[in-house]
Amino acid sequence: MDISSGITGTMFMISNALLYPVVISLLGLIAWSLISAGQFTSEYASRNRDTKRLKAGCRDAKTKIGMGALSEASVVLTGSGSNDLLKRFIKDLSEYIGDVRFPVEAEKLLQDYELKIADELMQARLVARVGPMLGLMGTLIPMGPALIGLSSGNIQQLAANLVIAFSTTVLGLLAGGVAYSILLIKKKWYTQDLSDMEYIVEVLK
Repeated sequence: MDISSGITGTMFMISNALLYPVVISLLGLIAWSLISAGQFTSEYASRNRDTKRLKAGCRDAKTKIGMGALSEASVVLTGSGSNDLLKRFIKDLSEYIGDVRFPVEAEKLLQDYELKIADELMQARLVARVGPMLGLMGTLIPMGPALIGLSSGNIQQLAANLVIAFSTTVLGLLAGGVAYSILLIKKKWYTQDLSDMEYIVEVLK
C-alpha cells in the first residue's frame, strides 16, 4: 500500500511539475503562430505566378544561349521569376548557364532547393502536431487538482484549475490550426515552385 501510494504521489508530482513548462510552450507556439501568420500574409501579397512570362523567358534565354549571349540569357531568365524563391533559384542557376556541367549542377541545385523547402515546412508541420498534444496535456494536468478540490469542497480550486484546463485546450488547438493551414497552403505554393524550377532546368538543358 505504501509503495502504491508512493508511486501515485510521484506520478502526481511529476505531472503537476509539467504544467508550467506546457503553458510556457503553448504561449511560445501562439507567438510563433502570430509571427508566421504575418510572414505568410507578406509572402502571399508578394506572390504573382505568371507561367506565360516564365515560359517566354525560358525560350528567350534558350535562344540567347544558342547565340552565345550568355549574360543576356541570364538577365532574361532572372526577369522571368514570379516570387522570391523562384528568383533565388534562377539567380543561382544562371551561374552555370553555358557550362558543360550545367545538367549536373542544375540537378544538384534542384535537390538543394527541395531540402530548403522541406526545412521551411518543417516548423509548421511540427507545430501542427505538437500544438494539440500540448493543449491536451495542459487540459489533463489540472484535472487532478480540480478533482481534489471538488472532493474537498474547494470550489475556488476547482474553478481555477478548470480555467487553466480549458484555456490550454484553446491555445493548443489555435496554434495547431494556424500551423496546419499555413502548412497546406505553403505546400501547394512550393509544389508549384518546384514544378517551375524543373521546367526551367529541362528547357535549358
